Amino acid sequence: MEKNLYAADTIVAAPLSGGGRVSVLRAPAPGRLRVKVLGLYRCDEMQRALEALPAEADALRIVSANPVTGNALVVFDPQRPVAEVLVELERCARIHGAPFSAYAPAPKPSRRAAEQKRGRRKRPAADPRPQWAVVSGGEVARNKPSWHALDAEDVLSRLSANRDGLSSTVAMDRLAQYGRNVLTEIKQRSSVAMFLEQFASPPVALLGLSAAVSLATGGMADAVVIVGVVLINAVIGYVTESQAQKTIDALGKIGPTQAVVMRDGVKLSVALEEVVPGDILVLSPGSYVAADARLLSSNQLTVDESALTGESLPVSKRHAFVGAKDTPLGDRKNMLHMGTIVTGGSGRAIVVATGRHTEIGLIQSLVGEVKTPETPLQRQLDDMGKQLALASSGICVFVFGLGVLRGAPALQMLKTAISLAVAAVPEGLPTVATSTLALGIREMKKSHVLIRQLPSVESLGSVQTLCLDKTGTLTENRMRVVSLKTLTRDITVSGSGEFRSNGQVVVPAEAEDLRRLMQVVALCSEVQLNGNGGRPGLDGSPTEMALVEMAMHAGEDVAVLRQSLPLVKTVHRAEGRPYMLTVHDTGGEEHLIAIKGSPPHVLALCDRCMEGTELVALDEDLRAAIVEQNEFMAGQALRVLGMAYGYSKDTSTAAISDKLIWLGLVGMEDTMRPGMAELMAQFHDAGIDTVMITGDQSATAFAFGSRLNLNGKKPLEIVDSTNLDELDPDVLKGIVRDTTVFARVAPAQKLRIVQALQANGRVVAMTGDGINDGPALKAADVGVALGNGSDVARSVADVVLEDDNLHTMIIAVQQGRTIYRNIRKSLAYLLSGNLAEIEIMVIATAIGAGEALNPMQLLWINLVTDILPAVGLSLEPPESDVLKEKPRDPKEKIFRREDLLRLLRQSLVISAGTLGVYGYSLARYGLGPAASTHAFMTLTVGQMFHAISCRSERTTVLDARPGNPVLVSGVAATVALQAFAGVFPPLRGLLRLTPISPADWAAIAAGSVLPFVANEAIKLLPSKEPESENRA
Repeated sequence: MEKNLYAADTIVAAPLSGGGRVSVLRAPAPGRLRVKVLGLYRCDEMQRALEALPAEADALRIVSANPVTGNALVVFDPQRPVAEVLVELERCARIHGAPFSAYAPAPKPSRRAAEQKRGRRKRPAADPRPQWAVVSGGEVARNKPSWHALDAEDVLSRLSANRDGLSSTVAMDRLAQYGRNVLTEIKQRSSVAMFLEQFASPPVALLGLSAAVSLATGGMADAVVIVGVVLINAVIGYVTESQAQKTIDALGKIGPTQAVVMRDGVKLSVALEEVVPGDILVLSPGSYVAADARLLSSNQLTVDESALTGESLPVSKRHAFVGAKDTPLGDRKNMLHMGTIVTGGSGRAIVVATGRHTEIGLIQSLVGEVKTPETPLQRQLDDMGKQLALASSGICVFVFGLGVLRGAPALQMLKTAISLAVAAVPEGLPTVATSTLALGIREMKKSHVLIRQLPSVESLGSVQTLCLDKTGTLTENRMRVVSLKTLTRDITVSGSGEFRSNGQVVVPAEAEDLRRLMQVVALCSEVQLNGNGGRPGLDGSPTEMALVEMAMHAGEDVAVLRQSLPLVKTVHRAEGRPYMLTVHDTGGEEHLIAIKGSPPHVLALCDRCMEGTELVALDEDLRAAIVEQNEFMAGQALRVLGMAYGYSKDTSTAAISDKLIWLGLVGMEDTMRPGMAELMAQFHDAGIDTVMITGDQSATAFAFGSRLNLNGKKPLEIVDSTNLDELDPDVLKGIVRDTTVFARVAPAQKLRIVQALQANGRVVAMTGDGINDGPALKAADVGVALGNGSDVARSVADVVLEDDNLHTMIIAVQQGRTIYRNIRKSLAYLLSGNLAEIEIMVIATAIGAGEALNPMQLLWINLVTDILPAVGLSLEPPESDVLKEKPRDPKEKIFRREDLLRLLRQSLVISAGTLGVYGYSLARYGLGPAASTHAFMTLTVGQMFHAISCRSERTTVLDARPGNPVLVSGVAATVALQAFAGVFPPLRGLLRLTPISPADWAAIAAGSVLPFVANEAIKLLPSKEPESENRA
């Protein structure tokens, strides 16, 4: 599922600041916006331009502009980012709008303008900045040049820069002039607003009505208590929500902090916020684009622009492209934008805008104030709360009418009915979910699971398919060469770098074919010899470091070799070209070509091979032997690369095809992380299918997958992804259903595989740590990155495993399921207790037994019993069977019909115990405070026992379970408050409580404990639920 940077339900109406022409008034539904457009008022040309936009912009469906009001209704594809829609509207408004707002009063001349008119204004010193950079706010966006329509040299000239970069002094000056390269923080809800929101709910409105009725009937004390209850609830709600909000606000705060730029003619890593206009960005795979920039040079450069445009696939960029001024944002092939990520190739670009002046800065200003979007579960609970409020109001009207018909005072029954309505509806059901999610996120953090997106906590409990990137996720990503095969030798390589063939030590420097192979390994590489990449003196990818290290063990002086054969050109691996090629200057007419990569593809480029010291033609028999060698090595789960070399005067790729000399095969081993096979078994027990996605050859992937026990006891199904792009989506959808290993997968194909699994209705999690995993991680329902992975992977992932250990993923799934269970437990406790209160009042009124509970007692129960036990249940530790059940259906309602029937049954048992004690007291004391006191105590204590029962839906208190000290403390505190109410005279008088005799305490104990025993015993009865739908 594609994740957009901004979604429709995150927008809150807020006017633009800084001169923007479009402001969002309302987002009534996904795919619909109502906006204010500056310049639309009384402007028919603007109206026509806006309403013609759907023909030009794919995202837009209808634009209905009203020049009378200056507003427009926009209907758009809800799958497209809102930011994209707003940018299209803003551009149209700038092109066709009047220079001043027609509905705003003309500004008065400033003092400076008046002085200038009279000729008395002094001439200021010249500003060294370009004119477009001097203005501020929205003026910058309107007045800056169309950089994409300018030649690269023109851009350099306008920004007073050159291709070697700025000097440090100029960079510091520009930083002072333009400010730091940071986006303006989006306004969040203030603490005051969050506190005031605690009063904006139906229960609080009912409490206010109850206080008004109390005042009207002379109950000043009652009114004061009700107001106190409101304030206490508001304070508790505010503290809970603010703490949860702090946890949620901390999500996602991870990402790149450095950019590589040219300063003083050398490459330098600087803080992102210190990048300034005129800086030259040095771009390579994985680079985070620090600011808006115009390309100066590029080599097969591709960029992930999904953060800006919502487009999942990387797009190609070309420095030579020069577009028209009105070229749409997504078609500007020579421009890079802040927040995007380089996925392939290389290049350099000059920064043209930073911070709030960038395209993403403009979008942020359009969005205005943002509220954290609700998760599906929160929205479901919000709807449930509204339905409960409506239902309980109806019941309370019934109680009021019934009481009046039986002769009770109308005002007294009104107070009772209102108090019952308040007590019957659990306040802030969505807040329960938010708090539980936030507490769960904190618990996950203790286990090194960093949650970056709130909805992913829910999704973790629903994951059905886990896609695993092999390298670095299932393996340690520490490559080591273990085997070499030439036409005449079969060599093993030890960990210490010793070469042996048939038990005899081999010296590569004394064998021409091996010496040539070692030279190709050393030359066809981007490993730096002066860095620190985890091995002494080497800095580069694990594969290339392993190869160069082998060459060093073979006696090759890599630094000297590279100096004698300088690098002229590098052709990187790319889609459809699974090999790397380098061109080197030999000092003569011909250049040396060194190549390494996929054995079949490299072999196809060769027409000769080296056999010992001789060059021989590659006939079909020799080719077949090499293919057999490759398959044998791949079958040992080795990563195999083919090596070749050649000479050519023409260094173009086309000129050197099929003219190379085959050298041999190199087999590398990337050790499987410990315990992976056992971990796969745990995922399978949890009902989660595991799928491996790798770029390795099919034989290598099959061997590794078999060792991994990837498909449990079932046969391993493997697909070679070479021709995956040619498959029809429906065909691919059918193929992925039973496939457990995808081999020879290109980066873009990972995305297609994830999307095909989702098309089958699967909830997909994708793990990865590399640059090429970014699109698939973003598309997955849960993207999981390893802590030591690339910035790209970590910045787009929903979940980061900080300890770099895949075993933590099973903990994340366990916690995700536990959080959902705990929300159910808290809600089950609240709803069953509130149902019991309603049943007691309805039954007592219906049979003419008076008021079992007075209004103050109902309010007290609502205040004391709801909060602390519910919080305790939200912190329940995982149950032993949580990883033995199948993943839940994300579309399933939190409470099904059978769940609601169970809650009704539990509430009836609790109310039966309380009504039994109330009946006993009526028989002994008659109608009055004594009977209601006993019912009050019985119900409160009974609900505390029920909180303990709600720890599990199936297991009883007799079964072994981890402790929950928070719940025990919450229950104890509630019982202590109840006891305090019985002995503290002012509170006892307010609640109209009477002394309780030992015999009455025995009755209260029986009425509290027996329902608990009954509900626990019912758990032992055979369950009618299907096994596939096991619950907590």
